[in-house]
Amino acid sequence: MTKTVKSIITLAVVAILGIGLSIGTHFIFNPIKEERAKQETLSILDDYFTGVTDFEANKLEVIEGVEILRSVRVYKNEDPLGYLYEANITNDFGNMKVRLSVDVKDVIQSIEFLELNQTMYLPQTTKMLETYVLSKLSTDIFDGAAGATSISKNDLSHLMSMVGLHHDSTDKFEIQAPYKDFYGDDYVISNTEELSNSGATIKVETIEGLGVVYTITKSGIYQTDSTQEKSITLVLALNNDNKIIGVLLPAELYNHTKGGFMTSAMEFAQSFKDMSLLDVTDGNAGATGDVVAHNSRTLIEDMVLIVQGVHIS
Repeated sequence: MTKTVKSIITLAVVAILGIGLSIGTHFIFNPIKEERAKQETLSILDDYFTGVTDFEANKLEVIEGVEILRSVRVYKNEDPLGYLYEANITNDFGNMKVRLSVDVKDVIQSIEFLELNQTMYLPQTTKMLETYVLSKLSTDIFDGAAGATSISKNDLSHLMSMVGLHHDSTDKFEIQAPYKDFYGDDYVISNTEELSNSGATIKVETIEGLGVVYTITKSGIYQTDSTQEKSITLVLALNNDNKIIGVLLPAELYNHTKGGFMTSAMEFAQSFKDMSLLDVTDGNAGATGDVVAHNSRTLIEDMVLIVQGVHIS
């Protein structure tokens, strides 16, 4: 065997051993790395979703300059809990990186800056970000920077639209039947009627053998010292004994001021639960100045009384 052949054999053996070592290292350490990354993600999700046990990762991408850095569907055992996204956009002033949690109905439950490196309008940009809470995430999400000249605010609006586009393209959870919590899994809507009454639009859904659901939308003044009106949608579920067994105030259809004002309005709406619709009276919304969201609460009370009149007729 010549010296050249020996060298070739030696190099071949070294190459084979090197490849084997690389493959072996991958099989040993890659699962450890993946498990560490999974636990890190679960730790983050635990801050936003109660009882989270697992998640599935969506494909990451860059859409019109917006980097989708984290995109997961979240589970409690086999039950869907929602989605969590992280996204980043870079401009001439630095970058903005956000994280948002979204429920199974596509409504943003929380949103925050992980990084906000801009030279101007930091408080205004932060305040703008907060306006997206309780909005429905989609490509067509509202333009929070409408009319603004701030590059930061306009770029943030673009980022949110691109996250919405990414969300729309993911493998989404099936939305559970909307009245499952009130009537169980097997309820049947036997009849649907739409009507107008006292300036409100009302959808009446008869739940076969179990009751009726009223979905009412009406506009009203939402800010004291202003004549501008915006709409609220209220859902009342009744059983066959006229008892209100469920109340919904869909965040994506709530066009009055959100935040603490919406919380107060929601608490007031929930106060009708377990009452007989026939026993509802007016004058319970509280006086101006005494309660938060007085205008919204007054509109909700008006809507309940309109439903009462329709139900009795």
